[in-house]
Amino acid sequence: MKFCNKCVIPETAETQTFDDSGSCSVCNNIDSKNQIDWSKRQEDLDLIIEKYKGRYEYDCIVPFSGGKDSTFALWYLVKEKKLRPLVVRFDHNFLRRTIEENTQKTLNILGVDFINFKPNFLTVKKMMTESLLRRGDFCWHCHVGIHALPMNTAIKKN
Repeated sequence: MKFCNKCVIPETAETQTFDDSGSCSVCNNIDSKNQIDWSKRQEDLDLIIEKYKGRYEYDCIVPFSGGKDSTFALWYLVKEKKLRPLVVRFDHNFLRRTIEENTQKTLNILGVDFINFKPNFLTVKKMMTESLLRRGDFCWHCHVGIHALPMNTAIKKN
């Protein structure tokens, strides 16, 4: 069995890849993140916020799963950047009860508007079968919905 030469994670970890030197994809990703000029990225974000804040009904769209990453991003934009976001979620029909509970807590605490799109489950079942046959990924509809819904909502809301 292969192990990363930096962190010793085994090759059995899901979606793990190794480069020619024996480093795993997680370590390589960390190395690349350490090369980012985060101050410059903050300035870039502030310029975008300055350009759009207050121009429309909502300052931005926040795609939201209810997990820790999207929850932190939403909190940061509301509390630190003082934005008025429209929060959108593509509900793929398989959300755990704790995600639903945490989503409600987050929305209530932050006081944001929320659009939740949950497709018809009969359609989802057909899409899952087709996705598995055509793409080898039964949750392809999840991936497409997660990306398409925020974009379409942003276009509709200007």
